[in-house]
Amino acid sequence: MVATKRNEESISDKRESVIRDKLARFARVPAEASFDLEPCSSPLGLTEEAAQSAFKKHGSNIFVTERAPKAIALLYAAVAHPFNFILTALAIVSIATGDKATFVVMMVMVLASTGLRFWQESKSFSQAAKLLNSVTHRVRLLRANKEIELDRKEIVPGDVLVLTSGDVFPGDSLTVTQASLTGELMPVEKKPRLVLASPEFQFDILDNDNICLAGTSVATGSGHAMVISTGSKTYMASIAKDLAKSRPLNAMQLGVRKVSYILLTFMLVMAPIVFIIQGAISKDWKGAIVFSIAVAVGITPEMLPMIVSSNLALSAVRVARKKVIVKRFDAIQNLGAVSVLCSDKTGTLTVDHVRVSASITGFGDQSNFPLRLAYLNSALQTGTRSLIDCAIVDLVQEEGFSKFSTEDSSGEDDVTLEEWDKVAEVPFDSTRRLLSVLVSRSRAAPDEKGLLITKGAVEEVLDHCTRVYDYSSSSSSPPAKLVEFNTQANTKLLTSDDQRQILETATRLNEDGLRLVAVAYKSAVAMSYMTVTRDDETDLVFVGFLGFLDPLKPDAADAIDRLSKLGVQVRILTGDSPAVAAKVARDLGILPSTSISLEHLAIQMEPQVDETNLMITGSQLAALSDNQAAFNDAIEKCLVFAKVSPRQKLQVVKGLRKSGRAVAFLGDGVNDALAIHEADVGISVDSGTAIAKEAADVILLEKNLEVIAHGILQGRITFMNTIKYIKMATSSNFGNVFSVLVASAWLPYQPMRPLQLLFQNLLYDFSQASIPWDNVDPEYLVAPKAWNAWSIARFMIFMGPTSSVFDICTFILNWFRYGIQDGNSPDVSRAQTNWFIESAMTQLFIIHFLRTDKIPFFQSRASFPVVATTTFVGGIAMAVPYVPVLNHALGMGTPVREFYGFLAAIVVAYALLVHIAKTIYRRTFKEWL
Repeated sequence: MVATKRNEESISDKRESVIRDKLARFARVPAEASFDLEPCSSPLGLTEEAAQSAFKKHGSNIFVTERAPKAIALLYAAVAHPFNFILTALAIVSIATGDKATFVVMMVMVLASTGLRFWQESKSFSQAAKLLNSVTHRVRLLRANKEIELDRKEIVPGDVLVLTSGDVFPGDSLTVTQASLTGELMPVEKKPRLVLASPEFQFDILDNDNICLAGTSVATGSGHAMVISTGSKTYMASIAKDLAKSRPLNAMQLGVRKVSYILLTFMLVMAPIVFIIQGAISKDWKGAIVFSIAVAVGITPEMLPMIVSSNLALSAVRVARKKVIVKRFDAIQNLGAVSVLCSDKTGTLTVDHVRVSASITGFGDQSNFPLRLAYLNSALQTGTRSLIDCAIVDLVQEEGFSKFSTEDSSGEDDVTLEEWDKVAEVPFDSTRRLLSVLVSRSRAAPDEKGLLITKGAVEEVLDHCTRVYDYSSSSSSPPAKLVEFNTQANTKLLTSDDQRQILETATRLNEDGLRLVAVAYKSAVAMSYMTVTRDDETDLVFVGFLGFLDPLKPDAADAIDRLSKLGVQVRILTGDSPAVAAKVARDLGILPSTSISLEHLAIQMEPQVDETNLMITGSQLAALSDNQAAFNDAIEKCLVFAKVSPRQKLQVVKGLRKSGRAVAFLGDGVNDALAIHEADVGISVDSGTAIAKEAADVILLEKNLEVIAHGILQGRITFMNTIKYIKMATSSNFGNVFSVLVASAWLPYQPMRPLQLLFQNLLYDFSQASIPWDNVDPEYLVAPKAWNAWSIARFMIFMGPTSSVFDICTFILNWFRYGIQDGNSPDVSRAQTNWFIESAMTQLFIIHFLRTDKIPFFQSRASFPVVATTTFVGGIAMAVPYVPVLNHALGMGTPVREFYGFLAAIVVAYALLVHIAKTIYRRTFKEWL
């Protein structure tokens, strides 16, 4: 299996390498030379003949095929439970030896557990699954120099796309929104390569200025793009193919498997021993086989699949009330074991919406002056509004200018669109990286001068400025009326020292995670020709910056604090920039809140990671790939992973899981899908991409991190109640088997008939069916819990024989007090009944002692369903000898009255012994459940 898994990883790496190599070839050449690399392609588009030939060669442009319902796969997953196999094997042996009752009981348990699991998981999948690529997308392109429109599926390599804002790239090929792939909310610029790349050119598939990937979309601008790859040859398709592979075993599956192996080992050892001893003493080898089978059944907690399924179903219902869909049945229990939550940033920790966070002068002081000018620029420009423009306009319309006001605001209502007209504008382009708008007051005089407002990238705006607004002049605040800017008053010459301070301010703000737009103006611009050109963008007055941020979700900090108190460490894995990732991490308390430079936070490419290094970038992580020790050390210690690719997210999750921790991953983009698929618990949101939701185990219908903490608590309750059942059942069953071994070596008769043993075991299992509804002591919920098979085995061996002490007391009572010493005695049925009642009552009563490490009934009380069920089943056990039908069917006798006095003393003594054993166990092994 290891070899197969490595082979699959090798195929995935090779597939992605081929895709990268092809894209890199196109990224290295000038734009006009790219047509030479694609046969038959030209700037005028493909001919119809060439397009048809390419379509036959490459097929439909579909990178994820529609998947049929996986009912058979779900049914197999429900059946393929280790305990189901054990129970089925025992049932087959039982029917082969003529024990029909045991066969029926076993198969009913298997069918009930399988049916419940299959029903819940198929129901969840039907609610959560949506067909990928079900929406038809029309794409405009050139064919033989004619603009036509085709379905996305008909696009082929070599096609020339005609793109405008809002278009989605149908193949790997303006500013582009690529948040679904990288997590960067802000659009990135894409422009054609004009010269050949240098020999040292390093190709980055997610950060390249002339390659656009399938699934990203045009944010602003327009242009043409040549399709390089389509369908299964795109980068996104390589991710989708990896998701089709089988998932690795999660924490719960691994835990159940280990427990199954240990119990199977005990069964394979104990059953033959009982068979040999019983057969040698009784000489009835056929009866010994039947009895040893009953012993094997007695060791096995046959209700485990049913208990686990009930536990998970109950928890799934509880979290569904919080608007959470559980796709995989065991995801809830895995949540309880999670100790690390890896989360994407955009849309999960942040609101996924750009907002103005600061309006600042070039020297770092707060002022609403830059915002007032930027508002006119954004509101009056006629091109497609970018996220930046929308954020500026939305802020002013919702809150006005008072948010960043430090000066007198007596005249700020002057900045209203009704009083200003746009005269002309110079649209944004990726070369200038500027947008200028010439404005004037409404009803302005014909000879009045206009006001040119320019905003754009910091360096580009600063390069066009010769003066800077002087906030420290005698008029300490900007004029109330913007028209008063038509003067050189309150400005001064821009010196090299001023430029240095402005750039230092920009650097500091960038390190705080802010995206910056600089604002400048030029007064007294002539409006006689009602036009403005790039030549007018000179001699500008620098005003300041607007800082933009994707704000944190209101509940994010509180939710992460709660997760921390639950012992869950949150780590950020994002494709966004280090500065933005660090800012979010500091605000959430994941990184230290003190001002630490990025150079100090980022891990250095050394074999060992310093304790202070808490953040690493994708390029730095890639540089460590040849040094496995350093790579593992980085994954172990870093809390923030910035600018990482989808496969690096996958590597981080794998690395954390290899260290033995249960890992959850929360994300909503294509770039998160591989990590979601690999994690013990993959979590996505309903508004996430289809490919992310396809990979997830849990889907949040609302982007509320608080429900994750709620899910973790439910998972821990589910886990603890499951562990309660396993430890109680195995220890009690082991004690019974140990008692049977003693009885087989001593008594000349079977201490209990096989059917009696099975019926008692069934009663005990039924009493524990209420465990999913039991209370859990709060201290068991404060830290992650993981499956520990050896802890279960240790508990079973240590606590099991305590019940055997009083079983042996019952054997002694039957032998010496009641004189039942002959296997042919008519009182053998009474002896068997005495042990049946004693064993049943001690098992039922002791549930309340084993479910907690506290003093039962006083310090910790079981839930009402547990109390009611154990009381009811205890009544049945006491009544069985007096019900003629059951008495006859089970071959029981009637105990003498004084036996119940002995029974009461045995139960009290057993409770005291268990409490003493519990105290010793806790002090020795520092645990209970």
